[in-house]
Amino acid sequence: MRTDIQALRAMAVLMVIGNHLFLDRISGGYVGVDVFFVISGFLITAHLLREADSTGGIRLGAFWARRARRLLPAALLVLALCAVLVVLKAPLPAWDLNLTQIAVAAVYGLNWLLAGTSLDYFAQEDGHTLVTHYWSLSVEEQFYLIWPLIVLAVYVLARKKALRTRRIMVGTAFGVILIASFAWAVYSSAVIPEAAYFQTTGRAWEFAAGGLIAMLPAVSVAWRTRLIPVVWLAWAALAGTAVLLGPDAGVPGWAALVPVGATAIIIAVGESPRWFGTRYVTGFWPVKTIGDISYSAYLWHWPFIAAAPWFFDRTLTIAEKAVILIATLVLAWLSKRFVEDPVRTGRPASWRPRRALLAALAVMALVFVPTFGGALGMRAQAASAAEEVAAAVEDPPECFGVQAALTGADCPATHVIADSKLLLLSGDWQVRDAKSELDCDVIDVAGDTTNACSFGAADGTQRMDIALVGDSHALVWGPALERLAERHDARIHVYTKGWCSVTADPDVQFAERSDREMDACTGWRTAVIDAITASDDIDVVVTSARVSRYFSARGTGPLDDGSGYAQAWQQWLDSGKAVIAIADAPSYPGSVLRCTDDLTAPDPCVGAVSSVAEPNPLSRAADAIDDPRFAYVDYSELFCDTICHSVVGGLPVSRDGNHLNSFLVLSFGDDFLRAELARVLP
Repeated sequence: MRTDIQALRAMAVLMVIGNHLFLDRISGGYVGVDVFFVISGFLITAHLLREADSTGGIRLGAFWARRARRLLPAALLVLALCAVLVVLKAPLPAWDLNLTQIAVAAVYGLNWLLAGTSLDYFAQEDGHTLVTHYWSLSVEEQFYLIWPLIVLAVYVLARKKALRTRRIMVGTAFGVILIASFAWAVYSSAVIPEAAYFQTTGRAWEFAAGGLIAMLPAVSVAWRTRLIPVVWLAWAALAGTAVLLGPDAGVPGWAALVPVGATAIIIAVGESPRWFGTRYVTGFWPVKTIGDISYSAYLWHWPFIAAAPWFFDRTLTIAEKAVILIATLVLAWLSKRFVEDPVRTGRPASWRPRRALLAALAVMALVFVPTFGGALGMRAQAASAAEEVAAAVEDPPECFGVQAALTGADCPATHVIADSKLLLLSGDWQVRDAKSELDCDVIDVAGDTTNACSFGAADGTQRMDIALVGDSHALVWGPALERLAERHDARIHVYTKGWCSVTADPDVQFAERSDREMDACTGWRTAVIDAITASDDIDVVVTSARVSRYFSARGTGPLDDGSGYAQAWQQWLDSGKAVIAIADAPSYPGSVLRCTDDLTAPDPCVGAVSSVAEPNPLSRAADAIDDPRFAYVDYSELFCDTICHSVVGGLPVSRDGNHLNSFLVLSFGDDFLRAELARVLP
């Protein structure tokens, strides 16, 4: 194996591990996976073309069997051990997501699962598991499945043509894939960046780049010497991306051109034997060793990091991160020596392709079946808990959820979780999507149109129309409005958008959002304010926002002063609507998933009263309104006294540290906004 390619592997895996351990210093280390993709494209294409040129075809079974022997043993071992660790150590709320991702990773479809859930606004906080990093392995396995089919198809179609013509046709196919995939990568990185990062369609161009390099003629020794400065610059550029790129750089779009281009140059040019070339660095034994174990190192490093919160209730120290790095490298060497190599070069290497593939499928099933079954079991328990909550909501007991605070009853265990199954609802009942007659995304973060959804009383039969308006902290009240809609024969119209409060001040934006998202927010909030003002149907506007995260100067200045809220509310009041503003809910240092270790302990993670302290932007705006049709309601006293409790009436308050749990909101029963509606409506 070429020493420069092994060095690229070493650098790529260290970039990824460094990014995960030291994000503040190696913020762009995630492009290490782009390096791996180019290397794979180069090596696999070179192998396929050699076979196709000499035989006129490709033995697909033999190819896939070799890939299975090389990649599956270590990958499935890590997945199996991660499943055991989840059962032994993970908090109960983490089981479903971890077991689901382990199962999907075992069949190499994780990247598409993550691409789908990354579009779920409420999947952001707790989306990581012990095996999230397997997304890149899924992309690579999909490449190994499809790439030989492409080469084989071209050679079969052009079997009567000259070898040169076949090569040109293969190169053309790769070129088309590169252009189409890169175009999609650029577009999707701008429009759906969270999903684009995981999609195979946006990564294919990186494999194609490596494939095209494999088709180039070898560079002569003389030109390798002349191009030594270029190769050194490519290495420097690659290292520079690790520290200069940020998480929002736009990979796999335009920003990926630098690591992909640098890797392509290094591979295409090769190494000169001259002393001032790179060979004396890339051939250094530690570099070669890390390159040799890079695959296993990639597999092992992330479970250590992801499981750390289950063992340490604090941020990892530098020394602990160093221990993780060393343990990763040691385990990588051991697994290569005693797991990878024996399967790749030992007795299984002599198995016929069919036997090898059947064995691979059997082992994949051994991981998939119990883990997916376990995830289904967690969901069954969640469904059971959901039924119990739904039954309790019909006539809430006096110590159930916020009823414990509303009724003033003696509830001695009010701050202890009533049933462990309730913790599973933090994933299953994140927020009820307010979707009924219209099929639209009520928490869209990219669009700039109102896109309202409605539910409740059938259109034309309602006695009143209520608009629920704001960001995700407004949307959490949707379940309570469902109960209210039943009580008042009301129809609820939802206007919500992630990271976008409905203020008339366009300069106020959520912190750390991209220009695209802020521009979309401005267009959306303006359209919502105007649409509600112009509507003759809406009787009441219910609104809220996450007050602590909106700042002036497009999210970079001082905290919002609230004047934009007051302006919007007054505009609605002047148009004949009643307005009810709900104070923001308390914030917590982490999700229930991260804070619940001892189910018998009260308040597994508490919040600071300062998170609901006044004055804040909403309360300042409320003070500026003098109208009998306006009400400002603050429910924080139901959650907070000297602290903000994380459990009230036996129910977890928050699902992710800042959004209220839907089943807690439902525990308001018929008490939600009862007094406020009576006050603001004639």
